[in-house]
Amino acid sequence: MKNILTLILLGGAGSLLSGCFLASQQEISDLKATIYQMQANQAELASKMDELNQNLSVSNENLAQTNSQISDLSVKLDDITASLQGGRRAKKPAANAEESGELPAIEPAQVVLPSELFAEAKNHLDKGAYEAAASGFKLYLSKYPQNENADQALVYMGDAYIAAGQTKQGAVAYATLLQQFPKSKLLPTARLKYALSIVPLGKTDEAKRYLASVVTDFPQAPEAVQAKAELAKLTD
Repeated sequence: MKNILTLILLGGAGSLLSGCFLASQQEISDLKATIYQMQANQAELASKMDELNQNLSVSNENLAQTNSQISDLSVKLDDITASLQGGRRAKKPAANAEESGELPAIEPAQVVLPSELFAEAKNHLDKGAYEAAASGFKLYLSKYPQNENADQALVYMGDAYIAAGQTKQGAVAYATLLQQFPKSKLLPTARLKYALSIVPLGKTDEAKRYLASVVTDFPQAPEAVQAKAELAKLTD
């Protein structure tokens, strides 16, 4: 009788252990399936992120290309507008023009296009003729103060003045851009150059504020790296 009871107890214990073992195996299997699914989801997410980054890169390239095309068209529009505003001048009519009823001949007036003025000034700058370059950009801005390249002309004019040793005039050129074109894409460049130009003029504290603003407002711009380095030099 005792032997039978012992066998029953052992059998029951074996069944219980077997059930626990099966349950553990099922839990492990479920856990593996969960891990596998999580890995699959992670791989899918990584693939989508790569695709998103690629699309974003393409979008940025397309945007840059579109901006360039718009800029080119704006320059051409400036030239056309200047040509039209230059008007036309009439030749002196022939003696018998009134008798014959013919209209006087018309010729285009001699108009210097904005793009030509800009290109000539930039050519002087590239060749190191800094005073001529500054004068050229000054003339361009006096004639076409709101044209497409007006902000760029101010930067180049400031660069020409600085290179010619006329620091104050260079600072004024950069400051003019900051005041007149607060939404210009050249704002980080203008702030950086203005800050550097006023250091020799004894305006160190103001220079620090402008350098800090470049780092804070345009952290992704290349100018931010130089601004941070220059700010460190002034702080030490």
